[in-house]
Amino acid sequence: MSKILCPYCRQEIEDTDKVCPFCTTKLASNNYKSLLLPMGLGLSILWAAANLIGFIILGHCEQLLTMKDKDGDLMFSLVEYIEICIQPIVVALVPYIIAIIKKYKTKEAVTGIGICIILAIIFITYFIHLQKLAGV
Repeated sequence: MSKILCPYCRQEIEDTDKVCPFCTTKLASNNYKSLLLPMGLGLSILWAAANLIGFIILGHCEQLLTMKDKDGDLMFSLVEYIEICIQPIVVALVPYIIAIIKKYKTKEAVTGIGICIILAIIFITYFIHLQKLAGV
């Protein structure tokens, strides 16, 4: 158990107290905190799985990487890949960031953010690798 400050009387109380023992004010429940890390993990897994499925499709359909528009520009360039496939990680990072701000399992939240960033770098690198294999 950890200690927190009562938001009303500013006395130090247990984080599990439902009522402040000093001012007898009913305290709001902080049950959402326990959902932050599982939510971040679930969103991160969905994001990573979507990228992996995309790579499977791109690996079997190389012509998607070499298609060009009427101006001769690639239709699915690195910029488009980052916009479509990498930027959604911001949604998965929100629960981790909230956990850090609320000082709830900060080490685990920072680890989750770090893993997501490393995966994003790996995905971008692999996309560039697929482009080179396709001759782009």
